[in-house]
Amino acid sequence: MGIQSTVVFADLFGSTGVFESLGNARATEAVTGVTNWLADKFSASGGRVVKFLGDGVLVVFQKNTDAVVAVVEVQRTYQQRLITTQATSYMPLRIGVACGDVEMVDDDCYGDAVNVAARLSELAGPHQIWVNLAAMQDCAQVIDVRSRLLGPIHLRGRLEPITVYQIEWQEDVNSE
Repeated sequence: MGIQSTVVFADLFGSTGVFESLGNARATEAVTGVTNWLADKFSASGGRVVKFLGDGVLVVFQKNTDAVVAVVEVQRTYQQRLITTQATSYMPLRIGVACGDVEMVDDDCYGDAVNVAARLSELAGPHQIWVNLAAMQDCAQVIDVRSRLLGPIHLRGRLEPITVYQIEWQEDVNSE
């Protein structure tokens, strides 16, 4: 039987171009610098870093509200870091969040929520946070998070569509 968890998949958008422009050694340094920073931020917010996936980080939270607060704070803080980033190493963050049952095996996690979080991250644009309906439950009452319903979306590999929201984390930007 699985454990109810909230899975976060944070991915650096544009890392392929960074490898092309900087070369392997410098790009690897840039990517690992950011992914290690992300891991530290998520750990400090109560998340458990499960693994690094190249230019991404997979994190599990026990509570969906903790995960949503963490991803909003990470996006806001990372946006400040990007202001001083050179164009050749500019890699915005895109994040997918899904709540559901997760199977933990040998310090790794499996399950539908893991797959959904990964797919949402793939579909989200640069600077975006996409979450499933279950991850949004209770968030409005607990924290000040604005979101926009994107509707039912079909994800690669799934038969049934899922209800997806985009978290509006930028205070001065409308994502319409």
